[in-house]
Amino acid sequence: MKREQKTLTNKGFSLVELIIVVAIMAVLIGVLAPQYLRYVEKTRLQRDNTSMSDFANVAKIACTEEDVNTSIPTGGAEFVFDGNGVLQHSGQSALDNEIDKTVLITDVKLTSNTYKGTTPKITVKVDSNGIVSVECDAWINAPGDNPTNKTF
Repeated sequence: MKREQKTLTNKGFSLVELIIVVAIMAVLIGVLAPQYLRYVEKTRLQRDNTSMSDFANVAKIACTEEDVNTSIPTGGAEFVFDGNGVLQHSGQSALDNEIDKTVLITDVKLTSNTYKGTTPKITVKVDSNGIVSVECDAWINAPGDNPTNKTF
């Protein structure tokens, strides 16, 4: 009989046990949340850098067309990301049209917080020998780094 009474009164967790579990979970979340946010930002930055690198390759391929190559001015054709991270047309219709056959220029967007507030510029240049170079003036390798120039 005593045995049955003991099992009937011992149902579930006490309030103290539940408070301890909630406190442990709060500490774990407080420690892990900043790490998770840094990981997410690093991933977004890598995706943005990949987008810019892919765009640079598309621009190089577009310049293989002779009419595109000859239409680029000596200073180069510039593509600038606006404050929202959207890439803007260069104004060079032959180059813009050739690039748009592969990827819509306005679909190239920067989503990381690292590039927010910056306006990276991608410049497509053709030298006198017809060699194409593509440069970015605000390349960031990792969150917290200073922007540098990168040639693709």
